[in-house]
Amino acid sequence: MKTKKYYSKDFKLQAISMAEERENVSEVSRELDIRSDMLRRWVKEYRIKKVEAFKGPGHLSKPKDKKLSELQSLKKELREVTLERDILKKAVHIFSKSDGINSDL
Repeated sequence: MKTKKYYSKDFKLQAISMAEERENVSEVSRELDIRSDMLRRWVKEYRIKKVEAFKGPGHLSKPKDKKLSELQSLKKELREVTLERDILKKAVHIFSKSDGINSDL
């Protein structure tokens, strides 16, 4: 059974720096004995989040503002409701085809 490895933020940043300097993720990943897909993910995350990247081992930072927290929960709920709506639309479309009824939603 493999144990899960944790890499420090400094290690990740150094690996990213090496990969960007050499422009060869595969070479750097072999040298550092890490998977190339993981290093690519680190590079992508760093390019998107910059300073906010690699906050910790899977822990989201807690919002400092109550309104920000509420906004995040509302966005999450909106995503879930939108997904449910889309699934229901597809189901109606599938069942209406079999019934011969044309239902445009």
